[in-house]
Amino acid sequence: MKNKKERIFYYDFLRAFAIIAVIICHVDFFFGPLTTQTQVIAQMAFHDIGRIGVPIFLMISGALLLNREYNLSDFLKRRFTRIIYPFIFWIILISAQILYMHGNYTQVWNTFIGNPSITWYFWTLIGIYLFIPVINAFIEKYGEEGCKYFLVIWFFTIALKTFNSYPLFPDFNLDYFASYIGYPVLGYYLTTKKFDLDDKKMCVIGFVILIISLAVFVYFDYNNINFISEIYQNIPIVFMGIGMYLFIKYLDNITSFKHVKNNIIGKIIISISLCSYGMYFSHLIVIKFLAKYNPHSTLLFPVMFALTIFLSWLLPYVFSKIPYIKKFSGV
Repeated sequence: MKNKKERIFYYDFLRAFAIIAVIICHVDFFFGPLTTQTQVIAQMAFHDIGRIGVPIFLMISGALLLNREYNLSDFLKRRFTRIIYPFIFWIILISAQILYMHGNYTQVWNTFIGNPSITWYFWTLIGIYLFIPVINAFIEKYGEEGCKYFLVIWFFTIALKTFNSYPLFPDFNLDYFASYIGYPVLGYYLTTKKFDLDDKKMCVIGFVILIISLAVFVYFDYNNINFISEIYQNIPIVFMGIGMYLFIKYLDNITSFKHVKNNIIGKIIISISLCSYGMYFSHLIVIKFLAKYNPHSTLLFPVMFALTIFLSWLLPYVFSKIPYIKKFSGV
């Protein structure tokens, strides 16, 4: 694991993008009435690009955690401490807001278990962290070939889910083999894979993959084609994640981009990255608060979006500066 002085900027960039993408998925109701086809498509494109936030988070986790030597008990203790303490802290605040806004205990319970709520990601992360040591040992032994073996089978399951033809019959269920855990393996593979092309070409390839896969996803969404059965486990989303990951990774190596790291933009990106886990929970509180003042205006949407991001960052940032609360802030 890199220390602060050795931060890998493209990880911070991807993590900051991922949390903003997650927020994107939950703020599109701030748009005003959609009266034209162009507005509908624009809103769908905006919403759909937000879908790659969760895959990007998981891909970064794989890049940081796989093919490492660590003690099993220390790994689990360290990982679970970092995600459980903030979850407990934020779920208390979220529950208090629900009850204050005249919600009921059923809503509180459903939020806790993630049904339906953004907190589903916490429970998914628990499962992934439990399985990471198993995958880590496999990749340590088999290296790149092991990654390819795993990813081929995982992509096969994704293809079956995408075309709604899975399982082929009841006992043929490859979900037992791979589900969300495929994203960490994919992230590790893209991080360590050495491609023959130069950085600029890889950057362009990543961007093209991102745009094409996003266009495909928006097309299916707009035409209400029952083609995608799983929000985060389908071919367009996988390729959107691949495209974004490659684009940012190799953009980080281009000389003309390097100055961004040391200016105010770079500092903002790193700060959002550091606060991202706390922001994942805090934005739920912020959005419910701002919803009371929703202007229902497409013209004012950028203001509401920017305000949501700022307040979602501000809450965990402030909490991280308070003694005894910092470890609960998610920073």
